[in-house]
Amino acid sequence: MVKSFLMRFYNRKLAAGALVTVVVFSILIKLGLWQLSRSEEKVQMEQMMTQRAQQPPIQLSHLTDEAIVNPNGLIVQLEVLPLKEHYILLDNQSFNGQVGYLALQLVRTEGHRFILFEVGFIPAPRLRDVLPVVQWLEQPFAFTGRLYRKSENPLSKELLLEEGSPSRIQNLNITQLSAHWNTPIELFVVQPIEENWRYPQPWQPIPLGSEKHLGYAVQWFGMATALFFFSLFLLFRLLKQGGIHD
Repeated sequence: MVKSFLMRFYNRKLAAGALVTVVVFSILIKLGLWQLSRSEEKVQMEQMMTQRAQQPPIQLSHLTDEAIVNPNGLIVQLEVLPLKEHYILLDNQSFNGQVGYLALQLVRTEGHRFILFEVGFIPAPRLRDVLPVVQWLEQPFAFTGRLYRKSENPLSKELLLEEGSPSRIQNLNITQLSAHWNTPIELFVVQPIEENWRYPQPWQPIPLGSEKHLGYAVQWFGMATALFFFSLFLLFRLLKQGGIHD
């Protein structure tokens, strides 16, 4: 009787372990498939970025509605007028191991459209209360630029603007910034393409390439494979030891 009770307990424990193994195995496979789909998406994005980089610059007024929704990598020609005292510093940025800010300022185009102009990355001073000195754009400026739209962080997307000039913000929420400045700002940023530009420009069209996602998929599938064979090994070992009986 005691032996029968122990065997039932043992078999229930074995069944529970098998269930956990199946659940973990399914999660690993799903993660691998998700990374594969992300890799395919990035391949398409890389192809689009390559095509856009090879196209001649266009005028901002020629942008289609589709391009405005997904402007990343589009090359445009602009002449802009800087607007004084419309400066912001996007907090918690990093570049080449340094922590700092992304400096942006509001400019107006010839067609009276308002756009955020990326000045570049500025290292943060050692003291939090001290803001960096930035060489802002002050004169009308004709240039070739690249458009981009920063993706939102679903966990933190509020502007959280600190009053001042420049104003420090925690997230680039252009809709909220438009309301704060009472100005209809376009939902993208323009990054100047100039040799020897005054500041580094950390934004890249695709920060994580398709090969990275493919590598992650291989890792998840590898872990699932290892779990599968390890589970088989344990099962055969238990069967061999006579651990499962009717």
